[in-house]
Amino acid sequence: MIHLFTENLPYKLSEQMRFEYNRRLSDINYFISGRYDYYAHLKKDIETIQLLLALSIFYKRVLSNFDSATKFTSRVVFKSEAVSVQLGTYDLSANEIFKLNKTVLTFKKLMEEYSIPLGLFEYLETKELLRKIKVYKDGLDRNKDNG
Repeated sequence: MIHLFTENLPYKLSEQMRFEYNRRLSDINYFISGRYDYYAHLKKDIETIQLLLALSIFYKRVLSNFDSATKFTSRVVFKSEAVSVQLGTYDLSANEIFKLNKTVLTFKKLMEEYSIPLGLFEYLETKELLRKIKVYKDGLDRNKDNG
């Protein structure tokens, strides 16, 4: 699943993301294997969990950096006479700021359209992500039963 999100990224970043994905997926498989009753019922949703895991890694490693970069550089570029801001070896101009910002906004709108809260992607440990997914799924199931 992570390959969909990393195929056009620089090699080093995509390798780091793939490594994180595989490590966290291994943890997830352990937790839903049946050893923990709390997570066992999530086993049937493994493909959705894989997608949410890949989305969360992409968001944390790529989009949140885009968001931070555009917030910082837009202040400099649009409130001064600067034409661009150099970040590492890259010059971020107003045009690139708009493109990056559009990418972040598109992602956020997509998450909103599918009712996926960005807070789901705020975790340090895999167990925390899985707990958030369980609470999210249980809430969706309750809404489906009530509606």
